[in-house]
Amino acid sequence: MGKASRNLIAGLLIISCTSLVYAQGSECDQTLSHAETEFNAGHFYSIPSILQKCLNQGLSQEQSVRAYLLLCQAYLIIDDPIAADDSYLKLLRADPEYVADERKDPIDIVYLSKKFTATPIFTPHFRLGFSSSLFRSIYSISTEPYPVNTQNYLRFNAQIGAGIDWNINDNLSLCIEGDFASRAYRRVRSGISAGDEQTLIANQFWLDVPLYLKYSSSTGNIRPFGYAGVAINYLLSSKNTFTYTDNKADGSQLQAVGPSEDVKYQRNLLNKSFVIGGGVKYKWGKDFLYVDLRYMGGLSNMVRNNEVYYQDPGTNPDKNPIGNPDYYLSNNLTRYRYVSDVFRLDNISLSFGFIHPIYDPRRVKKARTKSVSRQIEREEGGIKK
Repeated sequence: MGKASRNLIAGLLIISCTSLVYAQGSECDQTLSHAETEFNAGHFYSIPSILQKCLNQGLSQEQSVRAYLLLCQAYLIIDDPIAADDSYLKLLRADPEYVADERKDPIDIVYLSKKFTATPIFTPHFRLGFSSSLFRSIYSISTEPYPVNTQNYLRFNAQIGAGIDWNINDNLSLCIEGDFASRAYRRVRSGISAGDEQTLIANQFWLDVPLYLKYSSSTGNIRPFGYAGVAINYLLSSKNTFTYTDNKADGSQLQAVGPSEDVKYQRNLLNKSFVIGGGVKYKWGKDFLYVDLRYMGGLSNMVRNNEVYYQDPGTNPDKNPIGNPDYYLSNNLTRYRYVSDVFRLDNISLSFGFIHPIYDPRRVKKARTKSVSRQIEREEGGIKK
């Protein structure tokens, strides 16, 4: 069999399958229309048998909602509340975000809907994006006997993480995350020894655990949200890279660049921050895509004050120039004339993510049906709004 023949057969099979699916969908539309006609004619007991075939074959989401709504109404009228409850649960499994509306649904369906919810108890989400750190000096430390000009610059890095929301209700949730983030900043000190310049690039790697309370819109395809809370931040690594430029009086330059220096020993590893942020999420099928802007403000001093000038010889046991068995002058000081300020670190991030709600259609423990009950009583008494 030639290639052209195989392609032709494959094409015919695809067309046949598509036609079959379309025919089944059209047939079920006709069945639904027939069931609705029978319902309007008062033939309530026949509705389940009319719809049974299509329910067994499988329906689209829209068709499922139509079918199960019709079954709910029929079962309520023929006084079969257990079957009505079961039909409404199946409706919520087909469309977990379906909300009965008094303006378009019968009042008895609205009453029934108050007894059920599909709100996820837990909602996992995943995120990745970009971040930039802000160096915030608490007070400055310098080895220079005269003022030195210092400027801080942003550097962009990456982050990735995941979290889970515990949904208190449709709008409010308590969220916890675990995020890995690389962070960096650049500091330039000029005017050293009248004309020299020093550039520091600090690179760090963090584990962040934010805990925050979030408020989200629960309707529409585009849903804004905002949150606030606190975070525990653990420093996994910290390295400094220095460039020292000696500007000569004749206009020439002598530049010294060294390898990265591990300065984790100079840092407090466990820190804390406040967290505020917000964004929007876009409904994508039963899931969501979202964009999030977050500010995390450091609340801790990151510097170990006793380690600003000296370091533990364990980091370099072959070198101890001051003869102290416990400490020796740090490379930052002896090589590059740098002493760290006492500082905190803020962080701003832009993330893109994916949310997968774990819908859980279920009966609520306490249904809020009082307002609907009053509406039913008014309608039964012939009182109109």
